[in-house]
Amino acid sequence: MMTCRSVCGVPIRYRALAETTELSAMRGLFGIVRLRTVHMTHSLVAYSSVAGSFRPKYLEISMHRILLAAVVAMTACSDQNFSSIKEQNLGNEPDIEVSPTLLQFGTASRGDDAVIQTFTISSVGEIDLNLDSITLEGVQAESFTILTDVSGLVLPPGTSQDVEVAFVPMGANDLFATATVISDDPDEPFVPVELYGEGAVPELEISPNPLDFGTSYVGCDNELLVEMTNVGTDTLVIDSVSQDGDSSLALGTMDALPITLEPGEITNASFVFSPEGEGVYAGTFPVESNEPVGSRVVDETATGAFAGWYTDRWEIPTDPPTDIMFAIDQSCSMDDDQRRLASNFSTFIALLSSYSNDWQIIIANDDDGCNRTGILTPSTPNYQSLFTDQVDQVGRGSDRFTEALLTVGARAAEAAAYAGGCNYGFMRPGAAFHLVVVSDEPEQSTYLGSDNWSTLVTRMQTAKGDPGMVKVSAIAGDYPGGCGSADAGDGYYQAAQATGGEFISICSDWADTATLEDLASASIIQNTFELLQTPLPETISVFVNGVEITDWTYDPVSNEITLDSAEPTDGDLVEISYGGAASCD
Repeated sequence: MMTCRSVCGVPIRYRALAETTELSAMRGLFGIVRLRTVHMTHSLVAYSSVAGSFRPKYLEISMHRILLAAVVAMTACSDQNFSSIKEQNLGNEPDIEVSPTLLQFGTASRGDDAVIQTFTISSVGEIDLNLDSITLEGVQAESFTILTDVSGLVLPPGTSQDVEVAFVPMGANDLFATATVISDDPDEPFVPVELYGEGAVPELEISPNPLDFGTSYVGCDNELLVEMTNVGTDTLVIDSVSQDGDSSLALGTMDALPITLEPGEITNASFVFSPEGEGVYAGTFPVESNEPVGSRVVDETATGAFAGWYTDRWEIPTDPPTDIMFAIDQSCSMDDDQRRLASNFSTFIALLSSYSNDWQIIIANDDDGCNRTGILTPSTPNYQSLFTDQVDQVGRGSDRFTEALLTVGARAAEAAAYAGGCNYGFMRPGAAFHLVVVSDEPEQSTYLGSDNWSTLVTRMQTAKGDPGMVKVSAIAGDYPGGCGSADAGDGYYQAAQATGGEFISICSDWADTATLEDLASASIIQNTFELLQTPLPETISVFVNGVEITDWTYDPVSNEITLDSAEPTDGDLVEISYGGAASCD
């Protein structure tokens, strides 16, 4: 409390240095003070602010302090004492007191009863204290519980309320939290109470958490290792580790459950991401154990991406070139079929010419696959009689492989592909290669020490340099049962199926126009297309002239698409789009 005595009869002394100072004051309850200073060199003494004079007493005080004292005297003094504004307002506001502001719960173990501690809220003001709530905050707040609800409680002056707090450790080692009392005390609306306890329990730490696989290529597996550590002070037992969410996320390898970890011990588990397509994937893996929290759930995120997106294009040429090779079984039982082929050759050529006039034909006469009488083309004089003569050449050379015609065909293709080969010049770049075999026996290359049908087809494709441009067609015994005049064309049937060629029953009237039409179209029409990259099969889309078709098959061995029914013709544009498979490390 401040008391004014200067105008109540008791002099107030001020010290300042001055040469000349004059103070004049008007009489009255509130006088007006005028100070005029020439240069202060002596001390001044003030006896009254109403009517008094100042005498030098060598009191050292600055002039601004004199002014302040005068203003206070003129505006705040009376015959009674006065108080500051703060003191005048005391008793008109609520006031809170909380004690203690730190609760220490000591050490608690798993299975122990809750430890209870108490702090007290007191109303020490002159009016009611209104309590709003008590909040609990902190990373380890789950180990503490406020048992006393004070929401909306009113404490009259002089009263108090005890608040109980329970401690059950949900983690190990030091555990901290803050309980904050919220009230309408204007000076202290938020009063914190610090909470501290120690947990003697197991505690599981999982790293990394969350688990982010980043971006992985479709078709590849991305495996990450997760470390699980007992950072507590008691034995940890992991009972369950599982995987939830997208099926592309999976639990890999880990130790057999249950897993027991002493304090500080570590175990590892692997998790695998195998994206099925582009996009973002999400999942979780819960871990159940005997730690107080019971279950921990780790979030997983991953992104799938294609290694690339490709579109391969083929424009079917007008008057497309084709190279046709006939290989004919030379055995005696084939005489009628040899004559039938020779006599119907003109029909075949007429049908072939309706598709293209850019064709070449040879007959592989001997076991080495060599053509002995030249390459037939539309410009070759008397090509029909020459073809008949070549058919008549059958049986004149070595005929050990006469019932192993895929070996003959492979050798003939290889002899056409390389300079110096006996058929060099027959296999043209950009032209289709069509092998037509005629036999009433199964393919017998393996019995003669040669390759199987699949390897022999691959040899032809390698010689051509473009597997999609190679077809094998067969006129052979019905598959799989054969017929009265022929055994099943085993080996030939598989080769025709693998390359998109025709398989025609030799037991039928195979030289009719419809059958020869099929052979002619197979010689020209390209319905098999080798992809430039390795695709993910589920991403493949096939278009002919911009229209998507679905009647196709994909062979992952040859990396080819075969159009099953929508065969493109001259000038058509074939486009195949697909997501590329990555080369996984």
